[in-house]
Amino acid sequence: MDDARIDLKTTRFPKADLLGDIFSLAVNTEKSVPQILEETFDYFSPLASQIEEVRRRYAERKRGAGVMDFDDLLALWLKLVKDHAGVREQYQERFQFILVDEYQDTNKLQSDLIDLLAARHRNVMAVGDDSQSIYSWRGANFQNILQFPKRYPEARICKIETNYRSTPQILSLANASIAANVHQFAKVRRSRPAGGLCCPARPRTP
Repeated sequence: MDDARIDLKTTRFPKADLLGDIFSLAVNTEKSVPQILEETFDYFSPLASQIEEVRRRYAERKRGAGVMDFDDLLALWLKLVKDHAGVREQYQERFQFILVDEYQDTNKLQSDLIDLLAARHRNVMAVGDDSQSIYSWRGANFQNILQFPKRYPEARICKIETNYRSTPQILSLANASIAANVHQFAKVRRSRPAGGLCCPARPRTP
């Protein structure tokens, strides 16, 4: 911001940590900074051009130092496999099976990367709960898991409806709360049988 000569005293400009959030959200949702500002931080929209300039200078500073931030590790990896057929084919051949946990909390960039790496073998196991996405504030899109059967029509859906943590009363409330949601894989959550265990206890050795 100093290099861009942003006068924080006279301009209601976002602070550095918020700028980092804006830049990260743009990367992980594959949207432009003006789009992110309009959708999430509309009060900063008039400053879009200045914010874009800071982002450009930030990218130059990283390149000059030969470093990447966490978002670059994903975004530049995706760019690498998109732009270079030899590298893409190498990784597609190497990763015959891909397992993704907490799939409901993946974002657009991560979903694109998974699909690209799996394009040859199409062996993807996605584990997640479409009713439990909590990271939309950093770009996660629960539609990734809902649209999975459309992107992989050969996929088999295995529902895990037995809950080993909660009581019947809690699950009854959860089922009632989620029932009205039209965007879901319909499930009926049930508690484990009374006195049952997730894993049988092993007898103690003397």
